[in-house]
Amino acid sequence: MPYLKVEILLPHYYNSSAGKRKKIEGKKYSKTFEEIVERFGGCTVDNSTLIGGWTDPNTKNRISDENSTYWVVCEKTKKNVEFFHNLKKKLKTRFEQKDIMMYYVTINKF
Repeated sequence: MPYLKVEILLPHYYNSSAGKRKKIEGKKYSKTFEEIVERFGGCTVDNSTLIGGWTDPNTKNRISDENSTYWVVCEKTKKNVEFFHNLKKKLKTRFEQKDIMMYYVTINKF
């Protein structure tokens, strides 16, 4: 059976409000971790800071970001893909982001 490796980049800061960015509280990361572990029995967190940037399509402002990576390996089923689509919506709200970078690749486990 094929598997998915899902990677989620979670931001360290909320989107800008009046030019200021506030650090996101740790409990939001813990809640996300617990939801994934509850569903799949495990989750790996890489707290190495990933530095990135993007351009806001509405304002054309350049945004610098810092992120941590959460990843999980699970069976490639329609139900699991739907779970991550729904999780992405939830994370956008929880982390107060315009978007959350989340993607998966199909893998074969040994």
